Amino acid sequence: MMDAEPLTSVAAGGGIASYIRNLLQSLAGRDDVALTALCTAGAVLPEGVARMPISRVGRRGRVQVIEHAVRLPVEARRGRPASSVFHTASFHAPFGVRAPKVQTLFDVIPLVFDAPDLARLRARWKRFGPRYRDAAAVVAISRHAANEGIRLLGLDPARVHVAHLGVDGSFCVGAAAEDEGAPYVLVVSEYSARKGFAEAFAVMDELVEAGFPHRLVVAGRIHPWGRAELEALHASARHPERIELRGFVPDLVALYRGASAFLMTSRYEGFGLPPLEAMACGVPVVAFSNSAVTEVVEGGGLLVPDGDVKAMSDATRQLLNTPSLWAEQRQRGLAHARGFTWARSAAVHAEVYRSLAA
Repeated sequence: MMDAEPLTSVAAGGGIASYIRNLLQSLAGRDDVALTALCTAGAVLPEGVARMPISRVGRRGRVQVIEHAVRLPVEARRGRPASSVFHTASFHAPFGVRAPKVQTLFDVIPLVFDAPDLARLRARWKRFGPRYRDAAAVVAISRHAANEGIRLLGLDPARVHVAHLGVDGSFCVGAAAEDEGAPYVLVVSEYSARKGFAEAFAVMDELVEAGFPHRLVVAGRIHPWGRAELEALHASARHPERIELRGFVPDLVALYRGASAFLMTSRYEGFGLPPLEAMACGVPVVAFSNSAVTEVVEGGGLLVPDGDVKAMSDATRQLLNTPSLWAEQRQRGLAHARGFTWARSAAVHAEVYRSLAA
C-alpha cells in the first residue's frame, strides 16, 4: 500500500507527487507487486493500481498536513492484509502506522543548510526526523542522501537502500522553443539561498564581458518570500539586461532543447533532476561538484570545484567555443541520462517490498 495523498494535496505540483506518480506507473507494469494507493477521489491512478479511498476536509497547507498525519494510521490499517507493506514518501514521516513501513528519504537539506528560508522546516525536521528510524526500510534517492540520513538521522545502514530517480520520457531530443532569439544558457530552479543564483549571474557576467552573445535564462517558481531578494540580486549583476527571470515555465522540454548549455549552480541537493533532464534533451551540462550533484552528473557533464565561478565560466566558455567538445559532451550526456530510468528505480523498490513482506 502506498500513501498517494500528495497527488491531490498542496504537494500536487511538487517533486514528491511526481515521484509517486512515476513510481506507481512503473510498478504497475510489474507482475511481482500488487499495488494499492491510499488517495482521495481526485487522484488519477495508472491501470492496475487499486484505490483505497480517503477524504480530506482541510484545504490549507498546515491544516492539511496535520489532518493527514492524524488520520493516516487508522486509514492505513483499514482492509490492509497482514503481509502487506506500507510505503510513504512524505517529508513528515508518519507515526503510528503498522509495520512493516517503507519511508522515502529525499534529502535532509534543512538540517545541513543554514538559510533563513529553511528555519521553519528545520524546526519541523528536528521534531519528525527521528521517526525515520522507525521504518523497516528507508529508500534514499541518492547515495549521498543515504549517507546524510545515516549521519544526521541515525539510520541503520542495513535498512537504507538507494534508488535513483528516473528521467521522464518526455525529456528527449527534438524541436526547441520558437522565437527565442539570441542564444542562451539555461538554469532551471526555484529560487532559494542554496541554489547558487549569485554564482550563475556572475558566470553570465563573465560570458558577456568575454564577448559571447548569450543570455542567461532562469526558469523556476519565484515564491513571494524570495522575490525581493532575487530582484535585488538580479539588479546587482553587472549585466542584468542579459539575465531573464522567467518564473514558472510550463513547457520546460522545449526550453531545454534550445539551450546552448545548462548550468547547475546549486550548492546542495538530495538528487538534482534538472541536469539529467537537460542531458536527455541533448544539452551539455556544467555543474558545481557537491552533495548528490556529483553523483548524478559525473560521467555525463562537466564538473568544476564547488562555488568556483571562474572554473565554471572557463568550462562554459570552452564548451561554447569548441564545437567538437560541445558535440562530445552532448553525446556523453545523452548516454548518461539513459541510465536513470523509473523502471530501474521501481525494481529497487519492488525488491525492498518483497524482502519486507517475506
